Amino acid sequence: MLCQIPDISKGVISLFASGRLSSRDYRTRLQPAIKSYKQNWDQVCMYIEADVLLEGWEHKSLTGSGEVQLPSFDALVLVGGPDWMGNSIRLLGPFMQGEVAWFPLEQKQAAIDWIRKRSIVR
Repeated sequence: MLCQIPDISKGVISLFASGRLSSRDYRTRLQPAIKSYKQNWDQVCMYIEADVLLEGWEHKSLTGSGEVQLPSFDALVLVGGPDWMGNSIRLLGPFMQGEVAWFPLEQKQAAIDWIRKRSIVR
């Protein structure tokens, strides 16, 4: 499940993730938000907070059709989630086109500060 939460800062897409994410989550939540923020703010900065129940994407969303593809973004911060999230970001972050960071839930305010500094919208 992926759902939009109140923006943590103007111009920053703010989402909450839990359980198994689907291609429907991608099509109905993530894609429209990215399109809207790109038009309105001329940037894509994302804040995604996850609980420990996050399992990742449905297998069928990632195979074959390539239905789920992370679009171009300026900055992405992930907060909380299961232990594997931090390791994944450290491993894959250097291969992404935008800035990426992960913070444990206890450092939520540091994550908010990090994404606000990267947003051109004040």
